[in-house]
This record gives sequence, structure tokens and C-alpha cells, in this order.
Amino acid sequence: MNDVKNPFLEPNKTVAVLGYILLYLFGGSFILLGFGMVYNFVTHTKLNLLELSKLLSETDFSKIEEMYRNLYVFSNSIGNFMVYLLSFIVVAFFMRNYLKEDAKGLILDYKKLAWLIPLCAGVGFGIAYLVDYGIGNAIHQVSANQSSIEVLIKNGGGVWMFFAVVIFAPIVEELIYRKAIFEYLKKFPIALSYVVSILLFTFPHMITTFMEESYTVSEKFLLCIPYLLSGLSLCITYHLCKKNIYASWFFHLVNNLISFILVCM
Repeated sequence: MNDVKNPFLEPNKTVAVLGYILLYLFGGSFILLGFGMVYNFVTHTKLNLLELSKLLSETDFSKIEEMYRNLYVFSNSIGNFMVYLLSFIVVAFFMRNYLKEDAKGLILDYKKLAWLIPLCAGVGFGIAYLVDYGIGNAIHQVSANQSSIEVLIKNGGGVWMFFAVVIFAPIVEELIYRKAIFEYLKKFPIALSYVVSILLFTFPHMITTFMEESYTVSEKFLLCIPYLLSGLSLCITYHLCKKNIYASWFFHLVNNLISFILVCM
């Protein structure tokens, strides 16, 4: 007797992308708020729902009263971890066919990819780091996204943020911003895949910076450059390595790992 397959559970990049968007735009807020409510209840902090929501959405850590900082760090660090964990489960499951195919390609071309992947990762990270360092020194600012990550790492959320930004974020984002986009646009000139991938990769990382009034227009533009450059480097790595997701994933992981270590130092 033949097994009956459930079509809703078959590999589907569109379902993966939609799941990622829903978790990123909506699920994240509910998850953060959920952990905040748990902490609020256990510690008898007694913040109402509106106050808790406002606290957890604050982007300037210095404005948070000291008595609420543990709540903020706990909720945001574990919340970020859960968002990326759930995103990984959804995206990896519905794009498992690409993971399997590229794993086979990695084995078949290991002699070439064994030196090409580290080379691309090393050169790409080196250029991105120098540009990021130069812009940071020029305007003495980092993006709101980077600032919030640094705050959580330095104030007790390091373990959760390590798993979120080093382990799960790279593979999830590469499957979405490289694999899915390049697959959707494979019938068009490759330049279009580059442009769309780079822009869509940059926007989520910069959205909080764009919304912040504390940044000038020129600062927002300059802070976009490192993300645009990283997106370009990841696209080049992915493209040169025969569109193998493990190539850009390795680059992304190394980039985030080194950045994490530098924040911890």
C-alpha cells in the first residue's frame, strides 16, 4: 500500500518565506511580550500590558530604569532566540530539498569549495569589517539593530543571543535572502537577483534605524553601507560557489561569530 503524502508538508519555498515573514513581523512581538509577561508575573513587577509593551520596544537602553533592565534583557534575548529557532524549524523544513541538494553538491565539489568558501568568507568579512569600522569612527554611531544586539549580549543575554545570531540567523537568512530569491528570479538576468537579494537583506537590519529620529538622514544612509556590502559579498560567495547555500551560510556564520566575539571582548 502506497503512503499518502500530505501536500501541505511537501518542500515549498513560498511557505518558508511566508512563515519567516509572519514570524519576523508579527510572531516576534507576541513572543517577546509573552516572555515579558512571564517574567513580570514571576518577579511581581506589576507592569500592565501597555507599560510592558512600551518597555520591550524601547531602543535606548539608557532610558530604561535599572529595576526593569533584567526584564528587558531576559524577554528580548530569549524572545530573539525563540523567533530564530522557530524560523529555522519552519524555513529548514520547507526548504529541506535545497539543503539536501546543496549538501550533495558540497561533497561532489569539496576540492574546489574547500578553499573557495573560506577565501570568499575571509575577503568578504575583511572588506566589510574595514568599511564598518571606518563608518563607525566617522559618525560614532552604529545601527539600532547592532546597538540592541550589543546591549543584550553585554547585559546578561549573551548565551541566548549567541544561538540566535550565530547559530540560527545565518542559515535562516541565507535560505531566504539568497536561495529563495535566486530561485524565484533564476529566469531573469543574475544582476536582478543580486539587487533584490541585497536590498531585501539590508531592509530588515535597518528598519529600526530608519524609524529612529535620533539618526540624521546622512547617518542612516552611511549605516546602510555595511549591510549593503555584506549582502553583496554574500551574493558573490553564493554565486561563485555554484549557488551552494552552505558557502554563503559559512561566510555569514563566520561574520556573525567574529562580530559576537568582538562585542564580548
